Amino acid sequence: MNCADMLNNLDSSIDTLHTRTKLSEVILKKGISKKDELIEYLRAELSEAFDCRVGFWLQGSRKSHTLIKPVDKNSSYDIDVGVYLFFDAEDEGLSASEIKSTLKYALASYCEINDEPTLQDSKNACEGLKYSAFLTIDTPIYYIAHDNATPMLATDSGWVDSDPKAIQKWLTDAQDTDDKRALMKRIVRYLKAWINVKWNGTEHKKIPSLAINILVARHLKQFEREDDSFIHSTLSICEELEGFFKVENPLNGQDILTLTYEAEVFAHEKLTELKAACLEANDASELQKCLIFSRLFEHYFPQIELSAFNRISGLPVTVTVPELTINHYDKDDKHIRTLNINEVTVKKGESLTFSITNKAHFNQYCSAHWTVRNIGSQANDANDIGHKVVSSITESHQRGAAYTGSHTIECMIFNGATVVGANCIKVTVKPAFPVLRRKKIFKGFRR
Repeated sequence: MNCADMLNNLDSSIDTLHTRTKLSEVILKKGISKKDELIEYLRAELSEAFDCRVGFWLQGSRKSHTLIKPVDKNSSYDIDVGVYLFFDAEDEGLSASEIKSTLKYALASYCEINDEPTLQDSKNACEGLKYSAFLTIDTPIYYIAHDNATPMLATDSGWVDSDPKAIQKWLTDAQDTDDKRALMKRIVRYLKAWINVKWNGTEHKKIPSLAINILVARHLKQFEREDDSFIHSTLSICEELEGFFKVENPLNGQDILTLTYEAEVFAHEKLTELKAACLEANDASELQKCLIFSRLFEHYFPQIELSAFNRISGLPVTVTVPELTINHYDKDDKHIRTLNINEVTVKKGESLTFSITNKAHFNQYCSAHWTVRNIGSQANDANDIGHKVVSSITESHQRGAAYTGSHTIECMIFNGATVVGANCIKVTVKPAFPVLRRKKIFKGFRR
């Protein structure tokens, strides 16, 4: 098991961390279509409202090609569209708050004629829309006084010198080869996936995507192996943030993080865990390293091979395989069968309940980490690559069969931070109503 290949592989058909973080083309095209529709509406509304030329420029993760799948099917991904007013707003006596309010009114008007998006709560530096499926569109608004002027961003606290085009150029120029630029983007995606799972379910503000881009650009370490590149780039980032928790905008020196005290404390805790994991992985065997990355990235990471699990050095001498009982139910929740096997085939719409039958073999304080990994185009196009649930070993885990394809459900037993057991079930989901081909009967040649 080569851990580097589980992060990234030249064969795009292989399930890797990189492929599992990338948005599907179907989802991306839908988002681009909605973005284009909104741009055309705002172009007409704002050009009339301000009597000036209005321009638009993609920025953020979409522009830097570091968009990733949301953490689960109930979350969304963001497209940032900068709105540019080509006139001197301050010279005309217009405040940043007035500009933002006008934009917000235009977005609200758009929602009145389009029932899919709703208006987001105002943010300090932008307004935006939340769509009913998968997507938010943020629309920061700027004015540019003349051709050579720096864009001025409208914020709740006034006008701010901000140039996303210049930031994007800085990020592109930070590396001197295309291979390094591609590696930088992949490591940004990996770190964003880690943030998604570790911040999921908390109220704390995430480390901003721009900060991650800048940190990786400054600390990129290129090795022959992808896992070594990630480990050493991440260690360098963690060590910098340990000493000075600040990420400066390379153009103006302003701090990009702007987290509350509580959010900063939480970020420090997670970064300390990340550093410890990378230090452990640096000296680990291939299988140990895969296990460490699987815990870091959860369902974003592809399913690791558990057949050699008992031979992992550094784990307890005795590793007990949790015996899993599977109860299979039809779409009407009628029980079909009970199984004790490592592979099961079901139809779409049916469900499975997994439970640990040899729970007495584990310490009562152990916890079960159930990780579902969905694989295939249907799950990919639904932005649902899986999830993780932590429960006691006495609790069962229920899973509906929603997407055709081959999926896995992994059960890892933890005693504190130590893995004491692991098992994995392969689940193949077939269409609910397979078409039966009827054998054609030869009736002779027509005259």
